[in-house]
Order: sequence, then structure tokens, then C-alpha cells
Amino acid sequence: MILLGRINNVADVARWRLCAGCGACVPACPQRAIHLVDAQDQGIRPVVDPLRCQHCGECIRVCPGVEIRHQRFNSETIVELRQAWGPVLQVWQGYAADPEIRFKASSGGAATALALFYLQEQKASGVLHTRADPEVPWRNIPVFSKTQEELVAFSGSRYAPAAPCERFDWIEQADGKCIFIGKPCDVAALRKSQAVNPKLDEKVGLAISIFCAGTPTTQATRWLLSSLGVEPEQVKELRYRGYGWPGMTTVKVTGKDNKPRRMTYEQSWGNILSRHRQLRCHLCPDGTGGFADISCGDAWHLKTDTGDPGQSLILVRTDLGRHILHKAVSAGYLKLEKTDAAALPQSQRALLKRRRHLWGRLLMMRAMGITVPKYRGFRLFGNWRTLPLSEKMRSLLGTAKRIILRKLYMPVDKRSKSVKRPRSTFHQKHYHIVKQRTD
Repeated sequence: MILLGRINNVADVARWRLCAGCGACVPACPQRAIHLVDAQDQGIRPVVDPLRCQHCGECIRVCPGVEIRHQRFNSETIVELRQAWGPVLQVWQGYAADPEIRFKASSGGAATALALFYLQEQKASGVLHTRADPEVPWRNIPVFSKTQEELVAFSGSRYAPAAPCERFDWIEQADGKCIFIGKPCDVAALRKSQAVNPKLDEKVGLAISIFCAGTPTTQATRWLLSSLGVEPEQVKELRYRGYGWPGMTTVKVTGKDNKPRRMTYEQSWGNILSRHRQLRCHLCPDGTGGFADISCGDAWHLKTDTGDPGQSLILVRTDLGRHILHKAVSAGYLKLEKTDAAALPQSQRALLKRRRHLWGRLLMMRAMGITVPKYRGFRLFGNWRTLPLSEKMRSLLGTAKRIILRKLYMPVDKRSKSVKRPRSTFHQKHYHIVKQRTD
């Protein structure tokens, strides 16, 4: 449970390392007292203007970092997947029928194809998702795509902090229904925001989640660039993967020596990026988008090859998701085949391991006086019980060791040099724009 007196607004959420960096608190604040900064060794974080904040709690109501809960599951959900994976009605594998989408996307292009179907055939107003910042390509910004060209151009994995929920106002202001694509925590924030914002709820047509093993910090991307011999200001384009499955990490640079720098996905993610994920990601019970209508990720249980055009694993989580998926297949946007429920744990072993260890991690953190998120409906103790006793002990002792060595019992110093106004020209302008929105 959350320790009383420690969480008054999202500044405290960030201070106690509970922030997921989704950005939902920005549009939720009635006083416009919140703007976002990129704390390069932590993630995107909210900064609260103490002169404007009225301590109304609206930012906390939509925050997935503090609390998320599942309601009672649909009786049609697959029984053997409920405990570890939440509500799943159907499991499919396949890919986008459009060869360009399939090739450019990170894992078969299913999420992009679904969004394109809803955009074109259901006459949606647009898709709120994430793209690379055109001026600072190693950072992310929200984008509202209205055409196939935009949607395809901005597809692909972005292993850096992203806050698409910051622009829920784009959905509210749209003429019709919209699609949202985000990480599991982003979709959880969307659902919490819909529950308290009828106008937003009315305009959300379809919520798609990508599978997520955690968000690396901006500093992680800078180390990635350094390992390739690239300075941040040299970056012209950065693709973490895609153009084949899983694809190569590719950096295009400016200057005379403009030969693209490349690294395998296994090297970039496994050796660099995954080692620098924010703490909240290690405490996440939902890596596969349990609150979405449809969630998509890599079908890692299939043999992969860099030249393979890609395969997606698709989880149908709601009746709406099932209806839309079947229509998208009938309309020729996706090529799918139903697969066994066992494909999910086989393809996402790391996410399953994290969920099984989570109850013990939270227990140890509470015992050491650390503020932790509140989860309901995730059956975490049931997952913990499946671990052997020796693994339980290693998990508990390992958690205690990390708490002590990393001083997690202490809050993040709000005066830390890592939380500051970004230096780039674009992000200075973006910071100014966000401040204008709060005035």
C-alpha cells in the first residue's frame, strides 16, 4: 500500500520513483500546474508549480504509477492465462497484409495495420501515438496521425521515454472517434482518465497496447550512441529496430562520414538499453497491455532471423477488440492464424518471470519502508507461489541488496541535476509551449 503522507501530487509520485512517465497528469490538472521534463537518468517526469497546485488530487486519480486495478474478468477469458496475463479472450499470430507495413514495423506490423483499418474503414479522426522528434531524433514526442503515410512513417519501436498521454486533449478535440497506441502503463492511464473524463471517454474508439519489457532512460540511448561512435548532435535518424525482424539498430548521421552505424537488436537491447530501465518498470505487473482492447508484441516463440519480415502475437482482451480484429482480417488488413494459449508464456518468458517475482519484491520494499504501487486484481501472490523456495529467497535478498546499494529508501532529490530544463532548441521551445498551456 502507499504510505500515508508521502503522496500529495505527482511531484511526490516522481520523488518516490513511482512515475511511469506517461504524461496523463498534464491534461488532468484543472489548474494547469504540471509540465514535463526529461530527467535523463530517470525518464520523463512531471514538475508541479507549487503556486498553482491546489492539491485537488486530480493528477493522482489518473496516475497508473500509484495504483491500477482490474475489475472482474469476462467469463470468456482463457482460464490458463488469467493468473499470469490478465484478461485474454483469444490469442492469434500473424502480420500486416501490407508488405511495407510488415517490413518497416518492429514485429509484423499488427498494431499499425489495426490502427490503419480503424482509421480508414471506421472513419476515425486520427491515431494518438509516439514518433521520433524530427529535430532531436533520439527523443520521442506524441503525434496525432491522420493518414496512412503518417502512420506508417512513425511506426516502429521507440526504446526511449515517451509520454503520449500528455496530449489526450487532441483526442478530446477530435471530430470523431480516435485510436490510441501506447505502452501498457499508457493504456492504464487512458482507462483511468476515461473514468473521470466523459469527453475523453466519448472519443476513444480503440485502445491498442504494445508489449513492453520496460522503458530505458534517455541516458541509455546516449550510451548506445556513444558505443557506435556517434555524438547526439550528429544523429539524423535513429531506428531501434525494424526493417526486418527483429531488425538492426540503425543510426544515420550528418557530416562527411555519413555511413549508417548499425548494431544487432540483441546487442543494443540486451547489452545496453535493458540495463537502464526506470525502477517503476521493474515493479510493473502488466507487460502485455491488460487494459487494452487489443495488445500486440513479438512472437518470440517462433524462430527469428534478421531477414524475416516479422510475426506478431496478438491478444484480444475485450469484446470490442474481438469485433474490430475480425473485421480487420475480413477487410484484408491482417493475415492471422489462431494459436495455442501456450504461445504467450513461451514468447514472453522475461515478462512472466518479472510477474512471478513481483509480489516478493513489493513485500521486501514495504518491509524496508519504501512507498510502492497498489495493485488489485493481478493475482500476484498466486504467481509468487509458483516459484521454488530457493528462487523466492534469492529474489527477496536480491531486492534488499538493491535497495541498500542504490539507496532506494531515500526519495529522489528534486534538486538533482538530472531533472532540469532540456538543452536542445526544440525541447526548450516545447518546454515553453507546455508552460504556456499551464498559464
